[in-house]
Amino acid sequence: MAKQISVGVVGLDHWYTAFGVVRAAAQGPGTSLAAVADKSRRRLAAVTKETKPGYTTSDFRKVIADPDVDLICCLVNTRDSVALTRAALRAGKHVACVKPMAMNLRQADALIELAERQGCVLWSFDQLGRAGASKELKSLLKRGAIGQPLSFYQVMESGLPRSWPNSTSPGWWIDEKLVPFGAWADHAIYTIDMLRALFDADVEAVHGEIANRRYPRLKVEDWGAAVLRLSNGVVAVLEDTWTADSYSPHWTKIVGTKGAVHMEPAAFKEPVVVATPKGVKALPAPARRGGPLGPVLKLINAGAAKPSPARESRTNLAIALAVYKSAKTGKYVRPDEMR
Repeated sequence: MAKQISVGVVGLDHWYTAFGVVRAAAQGPGTSLAAVADKSRRRLAAVTKETKPGYTTSDFRKVIADPDVDLICCLVNTRDSVALTRAALRAGKHVACVKPMAMNLRQADALIELAERQGCVLWSFDQLGRAGASKELKSLLKRGAIGQPLSFYQVMESGLPRSWPNSTSPGWWIDEKLVPFGAWADHAIYTIDMLRALFDADVEAVHGEIANRRYPRLKVEDWGAAVLRLSNGVVAVLEDTWTADSYSPHWTKIVGTKGAVHMEPAAFKEPVVVATPKGVKALPAPARRGGPLGPVLKLINAGAAKPSPARESRTNLAIALAVYKSAKTGKYVRPDEMR
């Protein structure tokens, strides 16, 4: 029987995820919301308006040291998350950390080694990407419903991130001191995770191009596109940007020798549509249990600690960083050569 897991949320910088995490932890089942910490009392009041945590505080270390907290959800910026994640692991806590999990692979490796040594689960929210690789969709592809998969296309055009709902400031997402990259990997890191899970394949080589096409003064890119070669022969093309205005298209397509899979929630009533010579058929998405905390709660209840599930996020980060290296060199880069 799964035990009740007490959740402490540390930081609200990544509020897009934090709102869902606080709600999921408070509503359960299987969880309780012990504490929420942030430096801003205004943000604390806003995020806990509809939930009742055990307490709120501006002291991150108080939540990390709380003996009644089992899981720390660290949702500050990436730079600060590294130190707080390290402190939480040393305190014997399981940790779900912001994506990307670190500024570089050296930091990621150190956190993974610490988690494995402590026997704690370390997991990053970029792995929510594999929720798109549902059992139904994987089964459909393995059965050859669209023949041999050949290509994967994904486009995510959005505007600049917001530091808080209704804010006009992009906040930490555009500060190269607080996050290792801009628009492309901000969203593409989820798709990388989905790709690897969907095809059970490795990304063998990447080629990328990044630019500032709308906001030339940003220190990070607002546009990026990349080609990823997978070990199963599929070639993926991912375009992710912050250049959109009021319209933010988001679609995914998988093309095979006998048909295609379309995923475009804004255009279809069902999230997944399969088109073959036999016609067009919808593939309803399964209910997502546990919201954004579902995957990490499952890992904690299973007692998984070694090898750390964060090794998947480390691989996602290596692939993303390889794209940026390729954009600088103009050459294909193998992610497994990244250090």
